[in-house]
Amino acid sequence: NSKQFSFNEMQIFGKFDLFQRRVTKLIELFSTIDQFTVLSEYNLEGMEPMIDKFICVKKEFQSKNNDLLDYLNNEFDRDYVEFNNHIFDLDADIQHFIDQSFENISSIENALKQFHQFKHIFLRESLKAGLDSKLIVIFLNYGLEIERMHDLYE
Repeated sequence: NSKQFSFNEMQIFGKFDLFQRRVTKLIELFSTIDQFTVLSEYNLEGMEPMIDKFICVKKEFQSKNNDLLDYLNNEFDRDYVEFNNHIFDLDADIQHFIDQSFENISSIENALKQFHQFKHIFLRESLKAGLDSKLIVIFLNYGLEIERMHDLYE
C-alpha cells in the first residue's frame, strides 16, 4: 500500500518564487550601487552633484534597515521602488550631463575621445542608448566634414 504525497504546490513553490524575485531585486540593487560606485571613482568634472545625490539615496535606503532576505517583508519592496525612482531621476541627470559634454566639443577627434572615455565609465543600460546615439551624430558630422572638404577641393 503506497501512499501518495499530498502537498500544496503554491505553498512550496510560491515561497520559492517570492524568494527568487527578492534575489533578483537584490542583484539589481547591488549592480546599481556598484555601477555608481565605479562612476564616482572617475572624478569627472561636473558629476559631483549627481554622485552626492546618489550617496544620499544609498544612505537613505541603507537607513531603512530592511532584512534583505526576508521576502515576506513588503517594506523592502516599497523602499526598493523608491530607490529605483531616485535612480531613474539620476540617470536623467547623467544623460543631461552627457548631452552637455558633447555639445561643447568642437572637433570630431575630441568627440570620439570623449565617447570612448564615457563608454567605459557609463555602464548602465539606461545610459548606453543615449551614448550610442552620440556616436551616430559624430559619424554624421564626420560625413558632413568629408563632403565639405570634397567641395572645397573640387
